Parts: sequence; structure tokens; C-alpha cells
Amino acid sequence: MRLRAMETRLIVISPDSKVTPVQVVNRILGMELANITVKETCYGVLVEGEPGTLEAIVEEVRKLDPHGIFTKVRGFPIGDVRICRATRRGGPRPGFHQLELEHSLLPYVRRALDRLKE
Repeated sequence: MRLRAMETRLIVISPDSKVTPVQVVNRILGMELANITVKETCYGVLVEGEPGTLEAIVEEVRKLDPHGIFTKVRGFPIGDVRICRATRRGGPRPGFHQLELEHSLLPYVRRALDRLKE
């Protein structure tokens, strides 16, 4: 028996976007895909599934705001107790401060991408 590779991705919405995490979740759920997990967050969405499925999801979600939605692989699955704040007794999750910094820089990335398109 061969195990399927699973991947977890962060879909991060630029703070200057008019798109909300709820809209992204609804778009993903509207695709009616099997074997995915979706979780809304303050900065966007976590989505877990097979890599090919996630590529299709990212392609579809980016249609909402092509220069305002970004993605990267997350090192831990959704609900992993190793980074759960409850089991770690509070405090920020590993990598949160880096994500917070990257999130704050996304409007600059958007402006650069907009200028390249012009």
C-alpha cells in the first residue's frame, strides 16, 4: 500500500486586499474537492491535501486577487500538537513572527507586481 503525500499550505491575503478569508474558504469549498482540510485564519487560510489538488486550489483562489494572494508551504499539518498553543502553554506559534513580518510587506509586493504588469 502506498501512502499519498499530503501538504499543508498557507494562503496569505495581503492586508490591502478587499478579499476576506471567508471568501477564500467559500471559493475552496465551492470547488467540491475530496480529501482536503480548510481552516480560516486571521491572515488567510490553511489548506491541506495532495500537492496536485493544492495547486488547483491556489490557481482558483488567486483569481480573486491575482497580486494580493500569496502562498507557501507550512511545515506542520493542521492541528499538529507540536505547535498547538494549548499543548505549548500559550505564546506565539513557531514561525508566527516571521509570518507577521511577511504579511506586513505584502502591499509592497503587490505594488511591484502591479507595476510589472503595466
